[in-house]
Amino acid sequence: MKKIFIAMFAMAISLAASAQMVEVSFKPSDEDFINPERGFASQLGVRDKLDLETLHALREKKESMIWRQWDLRDFKNKDISKDFLEGVSRDFDIIREAGMKTAIRFSYCSRIGDSDAPLEVVLRHIEQLKPIIQANSDIIAVMHCGFIGAWGEMHSSTNGLTEPENMRAVVFALLDVLPKERCVEIRYPTAKAEIFDGRTTPITYEEAFSGKPYARVAHHNDCFLASPTDVGTYRTDIVAEKKFLNVDTKYTPMGGETCNPRNDYPILRRKTIGEMEMMHWSYLNSRYSLKIIDQWVRDGYYDEVSKRLGYRLQLEAGEFQKEAVPGSSYTFNIALSNKGFASPFNPRMVELILVEKTTGERYKALLPQDPRFWFPGEDIEFGYSIGLPDEMAYGEYKVFMNLPDPCERLYTRPEYSIRLANEDVSFTEEGYNDLGITLKVVDKPSDSHNSFLKFKRF
Repeated sequence: MKKIFIAMFAMAISLAASAQMVEVSFKPSDEDFINPERGFASQLGVRDKLDLETLHALREKKESMIWRQWDLRDFKNKDISKDFLEGVSRDFDIIREAGMKTAIRFSYCSRIGDSDAPLEVVLRHIEQLKPIIQANSDIIAVMHCGFIGAWGEMHSSTNGLTEPENMRAVVFALLDVLPKERCVEIRYPTAKAEIFDGRTTPITYEEAFSGKPYARVAHHNDCFLASPTDVGTYRTDIVAEKKFLNVDTKYTPMGGETCNPRNDYPILRRKTIGEMEMMHWSYLNSRYSLKIIDQWVRDGYYDEVSKRLGYRLQLEAGEFQKEAVPGSSYTFNIALSNKGFASPFNPRMVELILVEKTTGERYKALLPQDPRFWFPGEDIEFGYSIGLPDEMAYGEYKVFMNLPDPCERLYTRPEYSIRLANEDVSFTEEGYNDLGITLKVVDKPSDSHNSFLKFKRF
């Protein structure tokens, strides 16, 4: 796929040489703004109020997702009740109405030593939850394995659920419930090898985002920065496990929470930022541990963490054709960068949109780009020559880039579209990024286009 993009980029440069182009340099923004499926995310459990007022307040704090945790302690030996299931559905309805997404987790106990549920009960509960999860998979950013042990953190199980065959049964049941584009996060790096028959090599570039089970098992860390081992997150070989995560999390979501440091373990900017870069952190619980988060504020790098969690995409430069004729083609080249800790981890569309300034007539072209491969620290460049319709009206068309969620119910909602981090690129009420570029469609002789990409009116 990458070779195809390089070839098309070269072709666009060649075509640009014969067209009248305008070169643009874009200014980066230092603003901390909200973007979907990234950033700080409040953990909301059964004792927390979940209503529109609460979620709107969180959005005002620039949180685009929550971490919703449901407590199944009343159902350890029986089916989940109809009332409880209806409550889960209502929660999803509220999250959707608020324009947010969620990481989800189910657990049976919140104290080490308390019992979880037998495997057969867990699998039955997953089956009961299946219709609700599938109906709302578009607003599920990621699902924690959960179910196993205290807090659903995959330790301290009283029913042997941490045995490899039982972990495997739970994880694969969840993978079967979720669409292939969604991941299940597990608590310990070494657990992935236990689940997948001893494999210790990370996801490869060829496997990434393929929908295969191994590529869909991601990671969360619920004691980030609290001790040298992150309170047991790293179990055998810290260096090797971190090296594994460094690659595996490049292609999967990474989230979780900090917890109170053990034995006055130091909270340092170098370690915080370095490990977030290394493990490609996308989201973090904003409510725990405040001892660490408040220290970030006092030491002056909270804003850096907030802005860089997940992706932070900014345009660097571009070349754009100034004039075109109906039936010909429109050529452009773009360079952008990702200043975040991670790339987007769920599918995302990239569209170029033309809107006539006077009439509002609109055209769009879907670009063969996958932002999940827009990795931090790597050059991101692409260019295309896109066919214009023969019947396109003459006029001046503003040029926009749209990065919407591909799910049908979210596609037109601006809360679910990505905003670019540039001062000179405004974010419209439709969720488009206004590039500040104008294309003049004029009446003069021109060759017809032969591009496989074409603008369509919408």
